[in-house]
Amino acid sequence: MKVAKKRAVMMEYVIIAVLVAAAVVVAVIMFGRTITAEMNVATQSMSNAEDARDAQKDVQDSAEDKVKEANKHANEMHNYDEQKLDE
Repeated sequence: MKVAKKRAVMMEYVIIAVLVAAAVVVAVIMFGRTITAEMNVATQSMSNAEDARDAQKDVQDSAEDKVKEANKHANEMHNYDEQKLDE
């Protein structure tokens, strides 16, 4: 009985470890490029303030473009749903 309980507890720890690893992988996939870009800005700011401003502006412009693209996609999907309802 004790052996079975120890194995069950061990399996719970394995499941938790797998879930944590999966969460880390998802976080890196989602935020990896953004974190890299921000780290590059920080590195440039330590070396040259003017380059840091330019790099930060590039990051902001890129983020704004991504937001516009996401909003456009959302609107297209919304319009697609309405067209399907009209048919």
